[in-house]
Amino acid sequence: MKIHRLFYILPLSVSLLLSACSSSKKSTSTAASPSSKNKSELTEQQRITLTYTFFDAQKEKASGNIQAAADLFAQCIRLDPKNHASMYELAAIYNQKGKINDALFFIKTASELSPENEWYTMLLADTYEKSGKYSNAIEIYQQLHRQNPERIEYLFNESDALLMQGKLLEAIKVYDKIEEKLGVSRDLSIQKQRMYLKLGKVNEAANELEKLIKSEPDNLDNYSLLVELWQVNNQPDKAKETIQRMQQIDPDNPSIALALAEQYRSEGKKAESFEQLKKAFSSNQLASEVKIRILTSYLPLVESSPEMMDQSLELSKRLSQTHPGEANPQSVYGDFLSVNKQYPEARDQYRISLNLDKKNLRAWQQLLLLESELKDFNTMEEESEEALGLFPDQSFLYLFNGIAKIQNKKYEDAAKTLLSGSKLVVDNDQEQIDFYSNLGDVYDKLKKFEDSDKYYQKALNIDGSNIYVLNNWAYYLSLRNEQLEKAAEMSKRANEISPNNANFLDTYAWVLYKQGKFSEALTWLEKAKQNSSEVSGTVLEHYGDILFKLGRVNEAIEYWQKAKKTGDHSELLDKKLSDKKLYD
Repeated sequence: MKIHRLFYILPLSVSLLLSACSSSKKSTSTAASPSSKNKSELTEQQRITLTYTFFDAQKEKASGNIQAAADLFAQCIRLDPKNHASMYELAAIYNQKGKINDALFFIKTASELSPENEWYTMLLADTYEKSGKYSNAIEIYQQLHRQNPERIEYLFNESDALLMQGKLLEAIKVYDKIEEKLGVSRDLSIQKQRMYLKLGKVNEAANELEKLIKSEPDNLDNYSLLVELWQVNNQPDKAKETIQRMQQIDPDNPSIALALAEQYRSEGKKAESFEQLKKAFSSNQLASEVKIRILTSYLPLVESSPEMMDQSLELSKRLSQTHPGEANPQSVYGDFLSVNKQYPEARDQYRISLNLDKKNLRAWQQLLLLESELKDFNTMEEESEEALGLFPDQSFLYLFNGIAKIQNKKYEDAAKTLLSGSKLVVDNDQEQIDFYSNLGDVYDKLKKFEDSDKYYQKALNIDGSNIYVLNNWAYYLSLRNEQLEKAAEMSKRANEISPNNANFLDTYAWVLYKQGKFSEALTWLEKAKQNSSEVSGTVLEHYGDILFKLGRVNEAIEYWQKAKKTGDHSELLDKKLSDKKLYD
């Protein structure tokens, strides 16, 4: 249970300050300097100066200028060493800054000067707690409650301090006092139950829940807590007995199905357990948030267990069907479909979710990821534009939009979008690299090679081992027939970090080809073929080009023809085939 503390603010009134200034209590100091005069010795001018200084300090505090406020409160104390109002304020500032010893000095002094001031006393107790002096704080809370028995908050503060000391039994006794005044409440009962469990007192914990059940005999949530307590503490018979009590009250309540599902699971009856889960998930009486929490427990298991994947898909489908008007259930079903690689179906679910709630940023992110996976870049561009209209400050939406525009050959627009988005990235190195690497790609397409190299280098400045930047920059340099030594070095590095990657092997082969190292290039391209389940048209065309350079013309033409069939080839391939000649 969350314990609420009172937040104490000193009233900003002239009367408070003047009462502090006009106290007739004698100073214990014998110093005769003006700064140590007691209040009765303040001149009228000193009183006026003190008043204005105090309120200047309050204004600085209200404006957030805490240090300036502290200096002014300290000045007030120098003007009047017994000005407890300024001591309180200064103590509060030191408390906030974590200077607990300084805070304790000033608030103790303020409390001694004005022991009847409750604000001072409460800040003193709070400062004692922060300094680890819980016994002192407890003493204050007990004294305050004796003086004000109707003020329940002092008991809450006392129990809080006892808990910080680890005195659970004493804290429970204080909760009992609160319960006597307020009656049985769910928060108090659950808190006491948890404390008894921490002490290993299971029966006492159960008694607290039984009291709660007695106060609300028709609330099955309270019975569910008791069932869980018995299950967790390996007392299945008592758990079953409690479930039977629930069935007598409301046999169709989904809470009973959840309790039975856990009971069957603990007994190793997996099929029966799942049947009860399906029953619970089919009920619209069970809140969607509860169902989502249960499904969350499936996430670490689904990828390694086909059975758990099937169950999670079934349950998440029922979740979406029983809560058709809620966005989150549709999105969660989309998550499990996506994990199961049912991308078109997952995309449909995210769209349903977004139709219910356009402000679901995570659903937009998942939808755009699926569009990328499905290579539907036209739709990805449209949907990322819509999302940007709703969330113009989200950098990752600019990234998706920029990538889609690159794929749709809208290079100028892509560059503008990516530049805008790159300026919004905050504390995310990987996303910044993604922006810079895509800017490197798009500027190469625009033949702005100086800008292309600049952004690739920016990406490598963040992570010099980023394999995709190393590979792409090397490949584009080879196409430009520039800095081939640098290209070879980067491509070789990418292959060392990620060996047996067909794309990286192809890039290194192509760089070697550009360097005139045809036999070596052919060896690396053979590796690319061996490490690819489906050889791309680009690799086949490159293979033909290298064979041509090695004088194996007929073989080269065969590979060009294979590349032609894939549809993935350069614009020069048709000319190579018609002329039976190599064109770079």
